[in-house]
Amino acid sequence: MAVEIKSGQSSDLLSVDSVSKAIRVTNYDSDGVERPFYPRPDAIETSPVTAVNTDVIASLEVSDYKWISLQIAGTFVGTIAFEGSNDNGTFYQTVVQNPAALLDPYITTLTGPGLVKIPILFKYLRVRVTEYVSGTVTGTALGYKVTNDSGQISSTGIVDGTLAVTNFPPSYPVTGTVGLGAGTEAIGSVKFLPANEASPIYLKVISGVGVNSTLVKSGASNLSILHIVNGAATQRFFKLYNQATAPTVGTDVPMITITLAPNSASNFTLPSLIGIDFSEGLAFAILLGVQDNSTTPFTVSGEVTAMLAYT
Repeated sequence: MAVEIKSGQSSDLLSVDSVSKAIRVTNYDSDGVERPFYPRPDAIETSPVTAVNTDVIASLEVSDYKWISLQIAGTFVGTIAFEGSNDNGTFYQTVVQNPAALLDPYITTLTGPGLVKIPILFKYLRVRVTEYVSGTVTGTALGYKVTNDSGQISSTGIVDGTLAVTNFPPSYPVTGTVGLGAGTEAIGSVKFLPANEASPIYLKVISGVGVNSTLVKSGASNLSILHIVNGAATQRFFKLYNQATAPTVGTDVPMITITLAPNSASNFTLPSLIGIDFSEGLAFAILLGVQDNSTTPFTVSGEVTAMLAYT
């Protein structure tokens, strides 16, 4: 005996698939049109507005909705605010999304026609004309009971303004605030890279007789690569200074002292992608003594070679 289950429009609600022999259940609306099983949005009542402090959407319990799509139309001069409340007494402006805005999609008011997505974070919603000059404000609203992610979770664009500065490394002691001019500072890894040349500068070093006191760059600098080869049979010492002049060896105190093993190469380990900051300037000396006050010079040239990359 065959059994048929049909809708009021004589559409099949249940059938047996000819290939899998599985029962297939179909969802039809009241017009006999097949629909998916997720809920369709509900139409939300709106009213045309021609006066201040009048609602396009009057206070409405929206607990059943995840979000509401509202299209504002009409020719008018005025301001529309989006407000939420949990007690249906005190309403507060809430943030909605403007899908047409890529860089800054979040707004709390509209001053002209537009389409917005209202996330539901409260029990009651109202959309009110808080300022009115002329014209008629109209709206069309749909309430959705399923989650929808538009992908707009933050603003993007060029940082141009002032940021608070904290936790700088000792080599770059900055406090307070730093002004950001577009394209002059980079932000990341809890530090600012100094606003210098876009590409690093490379310096080849061949040691000479003496202490090899050298100023590489005066002013804020960043050392990103340091490769050293010691061709001598005994240890040599490469000293880095944070200062704007060539170091007075034995008097000025180096920021970093690197011990060079005999007859070996050293790729000095720098912080990955960050390098080392020198707030005053980048300078170095190469000599025989490890102590800060040592002035023991080289007596043979060409024992140590190095390559530096800096900005």
